[in-house]
Amino acid sequence: MKHQVLKDSFGHNSFRELQEDGVDAILENRDLLMILPTGGGKSLVFQLPTLMMDGISIVVSPLIALMQDQVAALQAQNIAAAMISSAQSFDEVDEIIHLAQTNRLKFLYLSPERLNNGSTINMLHSLKINFFVIDEAHCISQWGHEFRDDYRALGNLKENFPHTTIAAFTATSTDNVTSDILRELRMENPLLLKGKIFRKNLFISAQRRIANGHAQLKNFLLRHVDESGIIYVSSRKKAEELSSFLNVNGYKSLPYHAGLPQHVREQNFKIFVNDKVDIMVATIAFGMGIDKSDIRFVVHMSLPKSQENYYQEIGRAGRDGEDSEVLLLFNAADMVMQKRFLLEIENEEYKTHLDQKIDKIYSYATSELCFHKQLAEYFNDTLDECGDRCDNCLNSDDKRQDITKEAQMLLSAIYKSNQSFGKNYIIDILRGSKEQKLLSNEADKLSVYGIGTHLSKKEWFVILERLVELKILSLGEFSVLKLTNSAIEILKSQKQVDIKSSRLDIDVKEKKIKQEKEFDYDDELFETLRLKRSELAAELGVPAYLIFSDKTLKHLANDRPVDKLSMLEVNGIGMKKYEQFGEEFLEVLNS
Repeated sequence: MKHQVLKDSFGHNSFRELQEDGVDAILENRDLLMILPTGGGKSLVFQLPTLMMDGISIVVSPLIALMQDQVAALQAQNIAAAMISSAQSFDEVDEIIHLAQTNRLKFLYLSPERLNNGSTINMLHSLKINFFVIDEAHCISQWGHEFRDDYRALGNLKENFPHTTIAAFTATSTDNVTSDILRELRMENPLLLKGKIFRKNLFISAQRRIANGHAQLKNFLLRHVDESGIIYVSSRKKAEELSSFLNVNGYKSLPYHAGLPQHVREQNFKIFVNDKVDIMVATIAFGMGIDKSDIRFVVHMSLPKSQENYYQEIGRAGRDGEDSEVLLLFNAADMVMQKRFLLEIENEEYKTHLDQKIDKIYSYATSELCFHKQLAEYFNDTLDECGDRCDNCLNSDDKRQDITKEAQMLLSAIYKSNQSFGKNYIIDILRGSKEQKLLSNEADKLSVYGIGTHLSKKEWFVILERLVELKILSLGEFSVLKLTNSAIEILKSQKQVDIKSSRLDIDVKEKKIKQEKEFDYDDELFETLRLKRSELAAELGVPAYLIFSDKTLKHLANDRPVDKLSMLEVNGIGMKKYEQFGEEFLEVLNS
């Protein structure tokens, strides 16, 4: 019977790995927790049993967009499904409840906030519920990456509906999170099904971000012309900026973030899903809200908060099993920014936990180890190196460089500073910084002071990261650098250290990009000016280039005029243009 439903309703000839076990558990009224990578077919595991059972399934889902997508997919298969959300009128909600109470719905989607409402619980008692589905179940755990208080309250389901089965699903769960889900949902004799983390159709790469990363992004997008993709950014402002940048450069993109009005988010979502634009530039508000199967790439423009976030977000790519590519652009400033968000957290244990997650995702990004293997180990899975499905493995034969001498310098500076300081302080010692903190500590009297001026600060950071990766250094409380036993071997020249030459190639790459410029200019200021131009163009409803050309903005970023007279000397700016736009651009330049 189930194989017939599988074929007739879903068009599949056979189940994927673990799917049939999950279906059987639900049909046997057994509680279920299923941890399966995105694209593994979790939805079918609860949708198929519903079609074979009497009554209605209640699906708890965290995002309106995700609920809309799944309801639409079910309705497209002529399966009776509906959702109740804050976007609906009272009359619409009443109509949906009436359909459910008269047995004309097979699926009812609710948010956790609505489910925890007393009137909703009373309404549910009037329905013939076959089982509850908890989607994105990791949200119930405070040790997970998207903890929500309203998910925590779902533990009351067993109290309110003691004889009803619960089936919980997530793509990301460490052992701690798994234990938390099982305990909080009060599952009874549950079946735990856990799929392999490895997704062989994803090619993973990571690069240290140069400037704002736009040049690297454009180079990446050359491989994905007219393909669907998601680009994750760290803020609402950057979502707007990057979307404008892409559109100016001939791409079709839209922004998506929590600051947009709900109707705009829904509209942008539909446009993207309907292939009217290729690229969605999004904050993590878009993280779980997309089931589009043909996304060919996912790019992170900065470091995610954790490997759980990262794995969840790259999981949007290649849901159809076809080859897809993911790129992570990062630098050390991302880690500093992420940790700054932790300052307002009062629970010290929780703050430390999040702090460690940030350290781990940064170590992941900077490591020379197989990216797939690292992800698997983070989620308590085992995996051999992927061979050719990540940049680290594909380029494992890259030319290597001996950094033993530099490692000894670093380790000596840490030792002579009594292992009491963090990365910036130690690198400042090596580079002979005149920072007041160093001088007041008499660091300039140390024998290692100023011995590392032959390397840039960025290069020292890369070498330091390599030593942490090899466990030659460890990070103590407040990220203080500590020597390990391996460090002693390095200092005594009993052991050598090397690194991929490409990891130390940062400044070379920057110089190559600068050499390609017609003339030198401040990249960051140029991008700020472009943003101002985009804002004005949007206000006036005209193409951005009609205000000022890119070349004119580059001249502004190079010449930095401070008043009307000096601005009129800039190539491309005459009196008419100055009268229209001059004052607004001067405000940017003078700020």
